[in-house]
Amino acid sequence: MRNILLLTLGIVSVTFASGDIQGLLIWKILNTVVLLALLAWIIKKWGVAFFENRRKSIASMVEEAQKAQEESRKALEDAKAKLEDAKMKFNESLKIAEETAKKEREVAIKEAQEIAERIKAQAKDAIMVEIKRGENELRRYAVHKAIEISEKIVKEKISPEVEKEIILKSLKSIS
Repeated sequence: MRNILLLTLGIVSVTFASGDIQGLLIWKILNTVVLLALLAWIIKKWGVAFFENRRKSIASMVEEAQKAQEESRKALEDAKAKLEDAKMKFNESLKIAEETAKKEREVAIKEAQEIAERIKAQAKDAIMVEIKRGENELRRYAVHKAIEISEKIVKEKISPEVEKEIILKSLKSIS
């Protein structure tokens, strides 16, 4: 950069020394060259760094985007695996619930049948008790009626003379 500056100063001093119109043209050319050199120096100093930093930031953004995409892909695969696992667990739970319900229904039916059998047996026993009670009551009633009827018949057929005769026979048989 120093070399360019020294060269520029040298050309400017020669131009002033010549003092003609062509010196003016050289001056314009020199100004353009200095301007271009200055622009080149600014671009080289800050522009290259800017574009390099920009390239690096874009590259890092691309890498981050690729990482994010890969993480998203992994998360999606994990979510799909978890969904499949949840579906499988749901189906297993559903089967277990159906089997449990079936077993409980069978147990409830057995219990209901046992209760019905016990109720039938109790009813049968109660009926038998009531039948025996009725039979006993009928026997008592029959005996009572038979006694009443036999007393009535005996009273009608036995006169005082027959009664004396029966008493005498009874006494002879005892003695």
